[in-house]
Amino acid sequence: MTMMPVKPKNSRISHASRLTRALFRAVRDREKLLPRRILTQHLKKILEKREIFLVSASRYSTPQYFFDEPSLTQKTRQFLEAFSRHLDRCRVFYAMKSNSFIGICRRVAAEGIGLDVSSGLELSKALALDCKEIIFSGPGKTDEELQLVVGHRSRVTLLMDSFGELQRVSRILKRLPIQKIPLRAGIRVQHQEGWSKFGIPLKDLGLFLKSSGEVDGLDLCGIQAHSSWNLDPGSQIEMIRRIGLHLHRNLLLGLWKSLKFLDIGGGFWPEQGEWLNAQNTLMGRFIQVLDPDFEFDSRHYYHKACSIEDFAREIAGAYSQQGPPLCDLELWMEPGRWLSHSAMHILLRVVDKKGENTVITDGGTHLLGWERPLSEFIPVINLTRPSLTERRAKIFGSLCTPYDIWGYSVFGDDIRVGDVLVVPDQGAYTYSLRQSFIKPRARVIRYDGKFLIEAEEEERLKDFGIRVS
Repeated sequence: MTMMPVKPKNSRISHASRLTRALFRAVRDREKLLPRRILTQHLKKILEKREIFLVSASRYSTPQYFFDEPSLTQKTRQFLEAFSRHLDRCRVFYAMKSNSFIGICRRVAAEGIGLDVSSGLELSKALALDCKEIIFSGPGKTDEELQLVVGHRSRVTLLMDSFGELQRVSRILKRLPIQKIPLRAGIRVQHQEGWSKFGIPLKDLGLFLKSSGEVDGLDLCGIQAHSSWNLDPGSQIEMIRRIGLHLHRNLLLGLWKSLKFLDIGGGFWPEQGEWLNAQNTLMGRFIQVLDPDFEFDSRHYYHKACSIEDFAREIAGAYSQQGPPLCDLELWMEPGRWLSHSAMHILLRVVDKKGENTVITDGGTHLLGWERPLSEFIPVINLTRPSLTERRAKIFGSLCTPYDIWGYSVFGDDIRVGDVLVVPDQGAYTYSLRQSFIKPRARVIRYDGKFLIEAEEEERLKDFGIRVS
């Protein structure tokens, strides 16, 4: 009888696993590694605030959102100065959806920036802050929300999303007596493929302008077009070019005389770039399809982003090249992520340790609203035992789900129970998405550059007493 050879245990690797490992080795150099210089500079900048972080954690406990007001102020002024250098006429509106914390909205408004809102709830908050320049964009506006806009038309510009919305606005205006102040409005046009949810096709712009001109009490004076996740201004420049070409081709229609602004939306990516773990690169996702159990190394990757100065210079250049009538319009922008990204950090404390390299913290990823660390690289820094050297460690939150993880490494000499950790630059699309899932939502501690103050919770400001007559 012939005996079949038995494979040794260390050779029991599936064909799929060997294939995916070979593929990963073959193409990983095509993905750009996160330069150590950029990472080190970032860590050093965060550690400059180490002492105030530790004081805040000690005085107000953890977990907490640390509102870094000086960073927000610096970013706001940097954005305004960059575009003011290259454009004679521009206006900036902060996208509240990126971080709706009332202190952030109040601070940017104090710096002379308007507010971009996408719901009646956000509009009520903007009005309560006494903001004088507000734009209301987004699809699916309710009649109640449109009535709120009409009731505050001296401060709000409505960015309409469809012909149906135009009809509903027309009905609301007809029910009112003749008004001295018309309702300022713009219309969103589609730019990106697959974004049919938003706006109207560019080819229908002329018809929309003609239809809006027949509505008493409505001043349609602008166009909005928005693109997201812009690591460079290429998409915004293409959008400006397409709109400019369309206007030139249809000048004889005479419908463009009422236009006063072009709103190119937001989507400006922070200039440190997009940081990814190996499994979140394009090839990494492909490998996980072939072999879900594939174990990636601890390398980090990134997609480079332009500086805001480059965004401003190239967008302004493209805008001026279009000539009239487009370049005669005031350029509006709606940055959110770029301003709020570094305006909030999350402070945690290690409450349990399981084995040499596995710890549990007192805050879960419900503070982010979703499992963000699974889709991007976020450095976790041990403020108690800081180091620029990265150590392997699984850092879990305290939720009853295995996906509640902050990261697979820590920058520190060690990690022990009682250590205070910072998850930096979590100001964009975290606080607004936070959840009361299993654990309560954390408080916000405001740092104004000198003092730490427990900020009033947003939930305490629900009723602003705003009513539409």
